[in-house]
Amino acid sequence: MINWPVEMQRMREAKERVRESDVEDLWRFEEPRPPSEPERLREVVQRLGHDLDSEYVSFLLEADGWPALMQDVDLFGTEELLGSPAMDTARSLVKTLEPEGLASSRLDPDALLPIAASTTTIDFFVMPVVRGGAPAPVIWIAGAEVERYSSFADFFRHMIDENIGEAEILRADNSE
Repeated sequence: MINWPVEMQRMREAKERVRESDVEDLWRFEEPRPPSEPERLREVVQRLGHDLDSEYVSFLLEADGWPALMQDVDLFGTEELLGSPAMDTARSLVKTLEPEGLASSRLDPDALLPIAASTTTIDFFVMPVVRGGAPAPVIWIAGAEVERYSSFADFFRHMIDENIGEAEILRADNSE
C-alpha cells in the first residue's frame, strides 16, 4: 500500500522547487485539500454507479483533491466527482476525442472517469472504470493519448517528477 503522507511530502518538496524557480509567477501553488470523509466517498460511488479505484480512494482519504497539482492541472476530489464546472469541461473533452484515437488507445469514452484537468489547456487525465478491484491505469489526454500510467500511485509519482522537471526548466530559463 502506498504511504500517502510520504508521497504528499515529496510532492510538496517538488512544488516548492518549482515555486523557487518560478520568478514570473506562471503557476499557482496550493496545498492539498483536507481528507474526504468516507460518507462523501460513498455518495460519489452511488452517484457514479461504480466503485472508484482503491489507490485513488486511499489518496482521497488523505487529501480530497489537490488544486494545481502540476502547473495548472487540478487533481479532482469528491467535489468535482459529484459534479462541477471542471468535471463538466473534462467530460465534454472526452466526448471530443476522435474515434480513431479512442480505438488506437482501446478506450471506451462511456467508461472513462476524469480525475484531473488543466484549467487553461485541453490536457486532462482519466481512469477507465474497471470492475472487480483491478487497478485502473491513469491516462493523460490532450486531444489524443499523451501518456499512460499503470496506476494512480504511478501517476502521482510521475507528477512529482514532472514538477521536478518543471523546476529545472524554469531554473535554466532564469540563468539565461
